[in-house]
Amino acid sequence: RTRICVPSSSCPPLPRGIEHMPFSYTMLTDLVAMAYNAPPHHASSGVPWGARSDSYMECGAAAVCGILVLETGLGSGAYQHDEPSPHGLWPETGKYGSSPCVAPSSSTADPTSVYSCYQGGSGQLEFEQHEWQKHGECAGVMDAEDYFTQICALARGPVSVLSSARAAGTTSINEFASALQTEGYAIYDTDSENSQVFLSACSSTDGKWRLAAVSTFSTVCTGGTPSTQCLPNQHGPPCQSDKECDYKGCVRCAHSGFCTAVA
Repeated sequence: RTRICVPSSSCPPLPRGIEHMPFSYTMLTDLVAMAYNAPPHHASSGVPWGARSDSYMECGAAAVCGILVLETGLGSGAYQHDEPSPHGLWPETGKYGSSPCVAPSSSTADPTSVYSCYQGGSGQLEFEQHEWQKHGECAGVMDAEDYFTQICALARGPVSVLSSARAAGTTSINEFASALQTEGYAIYDTDSENSQVFLSACSSTDGKWRLAAVSTFSTVCTGGTPSTQCLPNQHGPPCQSDKECDYKGCVRCAHSGFCTAVA
């Protein structure tokens, strides 16, 4: 798929980050932000104005918090492609949440290769570089490789759920969100215009991001200790079979690869 389009009536609505256009991202973001009377270039942009609710994410005791953005592939323009895929991992800074912007601990260098979950179509390396500059450099990770490796790992389970739902004929963003919720993923918001689902996530001081409900950030993302129980709307211990989920509150191994409290 491609994320590049030439401005015309066939292009999708301008996103906050102008990330699907082959121009200077920062320059265009600032220009459009002024036109819409919105704050310019920040670390949590990427979907069209008005597509998200006015939610303000509270990190609690988590070091960093944000959203894993997933595309179903059923949107229009740059958001239309054959399979569901991750869009990005965005710390909710500024007016979007209390997350601080935590700089990379090792390197700010741009990615130089296309990672597995971003492959397919043209312009993907440029898109990765944009995601890194706009979001990754505030995510509290080591470097670009760490950032995109974590995105691909976090997205593997939920993208599989979206793929199964799409293969079964699902087209409604609410139905996609419901399918994810059934598998134990915490839905933070949805973007019906571009057919995207936002999963809440947080990071501990160890720099490792975890998918979790906002209400559990303070327990899931404080010291980086692996979970030894299952709680509602959050991943339990990692697993490959139901036999490995003999923990408090856990009933089975979900498709996500984590034990879950959902029967």
